[in-house]
Amino acid sequence: MVLPFTADLIKYFDTLLYLCAYPSHQQDLNLIDLEFRRIARKMRSDQAKASSLFEGTGMPFTPIITKFSHDCLLWLFDHPDLEVTLHSFETSVLSLNDVLKTTLPSMERSETTAGLDNYQLMDALKVPEKKRLRFIVDQLSRLNDTPLVKDLLLEHLELFVRLTPKKNAFSKAFNRLPVAETFFHQEILKHISALEILERAIPPNIPLKVEEKENAIQVVRNAMALTARETDPTTFLKLDSFRLYHLDRGITIAIYEIIPERQLPLESYVGFTTFKNGFPSAYGGAWLFGYRAQFGINIFESYRGGESSYLLIQILRIYRQVFSVQYFEIEAYQFGLDNPEGIQSGAFWFYYKIGFRPIDRHLNTLARREWEKLNAKKGNRTSYAILEKLTGSNIEFILAKTTIPRVAEITVRITSMIHQKFNDNRDLAELTCVKNFLMATGVPDEFSKPEREVLKDIALWAESMEVKNPDSLQLMYALVRHKSVDLYQYQYILRKFFQSSKGN
Repeated sequence: MVLPFTADLIKYFDTLLYLCAYPSHQQDLNLIDLEFRRIARKMRSDQAKASSLFEGTGMPFTPIITKFSHDCLLWLFDHPDLEVTLHSFETSVLSLNDVLKTTLPSMERSETTAGLDNYQLMDALKVPEKKRLRFIVDQLSRLNDTPLVKDLLLEHLELFVRLTPKKNAFSKAFNRLPVAETFFHQEILKHISALEILERAIPPNIPLKVEEKENAIQVVRNAMALTARETDPTTFLKLDSFRLYHLDRGITIAIYEIIPERQLPLESYVGFTTFKNGFPSAYGGAWLFGYRAQFGINIFESYRGGESSYLLIQILRIYRQVFSVQYFEIEAYQFGLDNPEGIQSGAFWFYYKIGFRPIDRHLNTLARREWEKLNAKKGNRTSYAILEKLTGSNIEFILAKTTIPRVAEITVRITSMIHQKFNDNRDLAELTCVKNFLMATGVPDEFSKPEREVLKDIALWAESMEVKNPDSLQLMYALVRHKSVDLYQYQYILRKFFQSSKGN
């Protein structure tokens, strides 16, 4: 059949992607590969029309128009398969004048006070049209020493960029990991035992050569750009932290951490990307704190409706065994809070049947009653109102009892301490708590810049929780030394700290 230049082609393309994840035999994949190549030829032969009809679909040679962070744009500039250009500015809080007055050489800053719009300002500064995006990004690079300020300025600038693929490699069809052996499906698993799978030992991570690791990371980052998305772990990925695990039923999971300069206080934000027969199928992350983890997942639209529950359990299995997680928590947004799509899809029950339960006791009771109704008669549905009510609480999956506080609870203690003991003077609080911590641990005041930032957090924590036990304090000192250099050792020391009575 002739390929249609209509919305039907988008549905067809997504169906082919799904079948790549869940093929029944090799002939499926052979035919799909031919179709992907036929679609690529079609898109390339009439790129102007394809650009207007299929922008944002991730099909070969079709553009993506969206916003990205400064660091992500730097990566995109070096992408061998892309042309990256300025698309537009949206009406925003800040103008380019506001941004450039903080970055331009002092002799040129007067141009930012002449009342010019964004494009007139670049004309006045003699910036060629093709170089305008690079010019803005280079100007923001002058604020690298204050990355949060840099991020905030770009965010408020509302700058949209256009990604134009030069090769079919930058497309959902061809962005994939090499697969040694494809898993062919004779069935779709729906009824599974989460606890049994979680305790099943995982294989060791796959040893990767430098080129293999670089290619895998490129696939991970491409998957985000192709869906106009971005997360901190993919943008600020710490290269030597990248680990890949081959599991069963064609599932591969990559985990990776963030560079120290972008990590969170106390927690370790560890991202993941899952692959089904080599195709990126989901992404997300866990905010690790000892035995506790906040968790989030997003399954790419093309792969929903398959073995999603089984995939989720396999991701939890990795975090459970690599980081000894005993407690997972998911924020209500994931299943509907301020997210109507989550309510309409019944996402709450997706997590519930795995083993997640509302933290709120009353909502837990409500959920149990509704679950019993759903299973009492085929075809029963939960009303929108009930699902919306269930978003009044986060949900948790408890694998072992833990008394580890949430980081938010520690933050509340710190804020209260600063108010009561230091009259809301945060500079004085940091200086005093660091001094007290160094005196209590008896260690020299010799720290790298990343360690110094961690030291402030740990010292405030120790003071607010009134940690006095020498062994506990030495463990907290070890946290300072390891957080920016060794994620695994840092989390191990955290767990050891919380095993002590003072840690609890």
